[in-house]
Amino acid sequence: MTTRSPARADIQALRALAVLGVVLFHIWPRALPGGYAGVDVFFVISGFLITGQLVRARERGTLRLGAFWAARARRLLPASLLVLLASVVLVLVWTPAPQQAHDLRSIVASALYAVNWQLAADGVDYLAHDAAPPIAQHYWSLAVEEQFYLLWPLLVLAATARRLRGRRVLVVGAVAVAVVGFAVSVWLTGASYPYGYFSTASRLWEFALGAIVALLPPLALRASVRLAIWVAAVAALVMAMLVFDAATAFPGPWALVPTAATALLIAIGPTAPSHAFERLVAWRPVQWVGDQSYGVYLWHWPLVVIAPHVLGRAPDLPENLLLLATTFVLAAASKRLVEDPIRFGARPRAARPSRILALTAVGMAVVVAVAALPMWHGATAAAEQRAQAEASLRDPAQCRGAAALLEPGCAGRADDRHPIADVVPALAGLRDDTAGAFDCYDFDPGAGGEPVSCAFGSEAPGAVRVALHGDSHAAMLIPALREVADERGWRVETFVGRGCVWQEPASAACAERNARLESRLADGAYDVLLVTAVNSAERDAAAQAAVADRYAEAWRSAQEAGTRVVVLADNPRVPAAAQDCVATADVLTEATCAIPRADAALESDPLRATAASLDAPLVDLSDAYCTADACPMMLGGVLVYRDLHHITGSFSTTLGGYLAERVSAAIGVEPSPTPRRSR
Repeated sequence: MTTRSPARADIQALRALAVLGVVLFHIWPRALPGGYAGVDVFFVISGFLITGQLVRARERGTLRLGAFWAARARRLLPASLLVLLASVVLVLVWTPAPQQAHDLRSIVASALYAVNWQLAADGVDYLAHDAAPPIAQHYWSLAVEEQFYLLWPLLVLAATARRLRGRRVLVVGAVAVAVVGFAVSVWLTGASYPYGYFSTASRLWEFALGAIVALLPPLALRASVRLAIWVAAVAALVMAMLVFDAATAFPGPWALVPTAATALLIAIGPTAPSHAFERLVAWRPVQWVGDQSYGVYLWHWPLVVIAPHVLGRAPDLPENLLLLATTFVLAAASKRLVEDPIRFGARPRAARPSRILALTAVGMAVVVAVAALPMWHGATAAAEQRAQAEASLRDPAQCRGAAALLEPGCAGRADDRHPIADVVPALAGLRDDTAGAFDCYDFDPGAGGEPVSCAFGSEAPGAVRVALHGDSHAAMLIPALREVADERGWRVETFVGRGCVWQEPASAACAERNARLESRLADGAYDVLLVTAVNSAERDAAAQAAVADRYAEAWRSAQEAGTRVVVLADNPRVPAAAQDCVATADVLTEATCAIPRADAALESDPLRATAASLDAPLVDLSDAYCTADACPMMLGGVLVYRDLHHITGSFSTTLGGYLAERVSAAIGVEPSPTPRRSR
């Protein structure tokens, strides 16, 4: 083993504070709601250390990109890839099937150091919005750091092309990156919070802040001034972790608090301003935690995520303390057995950079393959199972889905047992079972331009022209309408978008869409307007009544234009406990995991009051979801819900005939030759 360079004690103490903040926030978020700011401390430290290392190597004429990147790979990747491999095992053994693909996808993205961009995209993807945080979510900060390590050496080389002026140009460049990056961060945090939080563009200024400290001379201050700065900066870090919370616009302007405090603490030098503080900083437990900080950060989150699945409930205090202890044990073991031998061993240090980088690529490829294979297998099996069930979903006599409650011939089959392996959709494909409901969905209705709209069904001249308008709950009815549009002689055009419900006053994002639809309705473009929206059951009675009034005010204009408005009542809400119950069941009946009808928030739906106010027909399919007493999670071997409030595409398919029958009755159209019957 080669001799190691001593680390600055103050920086190790900062690392200890930062990692403890993050870990305690994840284990006890109410006790330390702003502990996430510890990540920003790490970013400033990295900017300081890496910039100093690069500039010194450049001034010596020894800066080589390949060698630098190989050294970073030796330092970071062995432990990170090890934890990712362990995470794959934890996912396959303990994570419920509906969550596995989500977790494995995050592991693949983490192995490629792009998970921050995946998380940003998921944050604005409505279909992924309700998904639990994945097991590799914490790798987002490592991805940002790796991207910084790729970009920053190029900036240093470019700025020091004329070596005599290099450091001055670097200071100007770092300041420019810090100022512009901070402005981008503030803007992105307000414009698109997921991208503001996870993207490299909104975090690069924090590294630049550390770089500025590395490039400028140390601050020469009187002892009293150094003491005041040290106390104020430490207090700012601690207060940020105690006071910031999920409601704080972060990393916007508030990110200046932990980052500026960290930069000041580094800038005033490695020695604390008093003997007492120096002893605290150099205290052996503090230095040990700082030394283990990388491993602690890597190991803690997979344990936090997997613990509730192992226990079947949230961990209590003793179990959380055991989780914390296990994190430190694993961190120490991986550092001693994996990190240090590869980082400081003579043979790894002597290896050519090309060899290190090649081995790194192989290691990343292995993790990607190990995580992607079960993900691919699960998706393939789920697709095959759905294809095999397609015909039975369309046949009411098979008592699948809605037919289980609505077909008289299916009465008495409530106790039928369905092995979880045979239900549709398969649990591995549950979150993706939309049956094309979102193929023509406006995920960003505020982007402007032509509103997203699609049409299907009969093209006959006398076809009944139907418009479907609403949010994602309207979109989930598209598979049902697509099943019956041709046989009913309907031409259906969809206007569905994220949060885009037609109401007065219209939201800015939906105003153009609503105005366009209202114009078409005034021109007689449609015979029937189907409208629905998610029932936000957490609103109180007064708020629900106000929502109903806003709907009625908007939809009345369609009635005045001669269009039949048909209101579609929303589907039931589902508690998380019921979804968890399904994910862990071996066999399902209608009673398994069912929720009491009283808890489904059916009667609080403001759409019911809207229909009454407009004297418009209300199509209520609650009897397709619920009996008189309960709302099953599975009907006729078909899972009803893909998350806490969206129905599956498979169940929507089974709704088609019943939805069409009731809409036809509402608008006075003759029923089909083979009507679906209800009981």
